[in-house]
Amino acid sequence: MDRKTAADFFGRAVPDAFIADTPEAERPEVAAMLEGSKGFFEGCARYQVVAEVVEAERCMAGVRVGQRYVMQGAHLDPAQTTGPVCVFLMGMLAQRVGIAFDRFGREGAVSLTLPGAHCTDPGPAVGGFGAVKVRMWIEPVPVTAPAGEQS
Repeated sequence: MDRKTAADFFGRAVPDAFIADTPEAERPEVAAMLEGSKGFFEGCARYQVVAEVVEAERCMAGVRVGQRYVMQGAHLDPAQTTGPVCVFLMGMLAQRVGIAFDRFGREGAVSLTLPGAHCTDPGPAVGGFGAVKVRMWIEPVPVTAPAGEQS
């Protein structure tokens, strides 16, 4: 998703869907919560979380070194993601996306560093089957849609 599409999605579509799905949306508390979430939605529209595989050994899902996973909001962007979806690795990535979300909801500049992640299999060195490690960071959403993606 490009920056314009992301701004529309997180700035309009997500809050509109929340209101449509919330029976008590007219309550002042709900309106205040949405108003207080504008910085978070703006952060989701401006930044994406990237995970790049730096080690992979006997991964059952076929994850390989150099593959990337790009998350915009809670969405795994298929146009920018080059690796297969592994539920165990996704669980670890989701925790780091939560850290990014926390940063998006705070005032001030967003720190672009994130801790890396390791799939839940501990690896052959300690009796597991395989292992995958990724380095992670936050970067601006591309101004134009990545190749192969329509906006």
